[in-house]
Amino acid sequence: MLILFSPSLAEAQRDRVGTALISGVVLDQETNDPVIGVEMSVDRTSALSITNEHGEFHFEEVLSGSLILRLRRLGYQERTDSLSVPAGTLIDVTVRLSTDPVELEELVVEVRSRLLEQRGFYERQRTGYGGVFIDREAIEDRNPNVLTDLFRTMSGLRVVYGGLFGPKVFVNQNITFSDGGLGCEPSLVLDGVRSTMRSYDFIDPVEVEGLEVYAGGGAPGGFSDPCGTVAIWTRIQVRRR
Repeated sequence: MLILFSPSLAEAQRDRVGTALISGVVLDQETNDPVIGVEMSVDRTSALSITNEHGEFHFEEVLSGSLILRLRRLGYQERTDSLSVPAGTLIDVTVRLSTDPVELEELVVEVRSRLLEQRGFYERQRTGYGGVFIDREAIEDRNPNVLTDLFRTMSGLRVVYGGLFGPKVFVNQNITFSDGGLGCEPSLVLDGVRSTMRSYDFIDPVEVEGLEVYAGGGAPGGFSDPCGTVAIWTRIQVRRR
């Protein structure tokens, strides 16, 4: 089984008891076609789903933790797989069934943040828009001391240190004569709302579920700004300044 996400210790402690969404598709091992009418169940729960004409299934609000996923379909070998389900996530599963008792391919599991999914983060990431997208896993991999550490190596941006409120982020372009050669300061969108927060370092990196950076124009609707936009999505409510 391939797991593409692992929650932080802080997140695990916060979400020790919680729920997750599970969705995915069931395919024929030989033809790669979707399998219709597969009965999907989660052991020791009443959760039940039947795959539709596209082979898709969906479970709402499944309790997080270690689960057993069971698949039954007339004409196919029954299959069971174990899943480790973090709370507060959306899990996509691709599973294959065979008509014969052969060794099946491993279950492929991708775990995404439900919060970022609801905010349209992954859809904008798929569409492109020339932005930089950093999710919780990437933040943990980089292990920043302060939030502006995430911007220091981004192309087209610079972090300027000093000043009354600490480091500030600038886009390497001037859009007015008053930009002073440092570049211009991108707009900040915090949890979907325009913010006048003086420094990103007022936000602890542990509080951030993901962020999007658009240097210059070309950003999607609500994030469009001539100087660019930084969109920050937090897991913990942040007091806006």
